[in-house]
Amino acid sequence: MTTEVIITDKQLPAEVIRAIEQGRKIEAIKILREETGLGLANAKVLVDRAHRTHGPQKKLPGAISTESGAAKLLKSGFLVMILVGFYYFYFNV
Repeated sequence: MTTEVIITDKQLPAEVIRAIEQGRKIEAIKILREETGLGLANAKVLVDRAHRTHGPQKKLPGAISTESGAAKLLKSGFLVMILVGFYYFYFNV
């Protein structure tokens, strides 16, 4: 008779969590399988779930700015209007 291993992503060994924090998911799956005897699919699911909370956080290029697209467009429009005004003023067009 086989024993059934029940583990959640909150009960992962510290070694597995360290590997996930360093971005080494494959190594984390290997460690989890060795320590718990889980199958590949189950270990992968647990590591993927834990990666959402413990994984390295990547900043997205769009998430850097807090300014909305409409505000950027409005500022760009004002800048263009000012530049056109200076052009007409200095070159007497």
